[in-house]
Amino acid sequence: WEAGWSLQKKSWCCAHKNQGCTTTTSLPYDCNAGAVNWEQGWSDAKKSWCCEKTGTACDPFDCNAGLANWEAGWSLTKKSWCCAHKNQGCTTTTSLPYDCNAGVMNWEQGWSDAKKSWCCEKTGTACDPFDCNAGLANWEAGWSLQKKSWCCAHTNQGCTTTTSLPYDCNAGVVNWEQGWSD
Repeated sequence: WEAGWSLQKKSWCCAHKNQGCTTTTSLPYDCNAGAVNWEQGWSDAKKSWCCEKTGTACDPFDCNAGLANWEAGWSLTKKSWCCAHKNQGCTTTTSLPYDCNAGVMNWEQGWSDAKKSWCCEKTGTACDPFDCNAGLANWEAGWSLQKKSWCCAHTNQGCTTTTSLPYDCNAGVVNWEQGWSD
């Protein structure tokens, strides 16, 4: 190169590719040393310098370019590479504690109380038609017949008794020791 290149070629190649330079000062990095393992073996500074000065060890993608619109704007190859190498453009999937579609046909008997509660609250799936604790203190006058029927069958609340009990435990409770028979 020293004899075969013109001065203009030497100047351009030295400035742009760091080749053909006639300087005697040492370069900050030897971009040929360890080039086979540059991704893991080189510092970020060496990667940057060698890529900029010699075109060696450049990432195949600039993961900062188009990052704001990566989902629509990047190719699948770029998404895959940037996610694996720069932790950018990764599709995040969060696992939910419950799959509210699995077993929904048998949710009342087949699901745990925790799954029922979570799916109802988060997705509106598998909700009891009535909250049997709401208005319980005044259930006889305040609940509809449908709510009474459902709550009685499912939570044993709001049930009307059709048979008389053998004793009224509230009657005479103040004077129970003298007033109640054996």
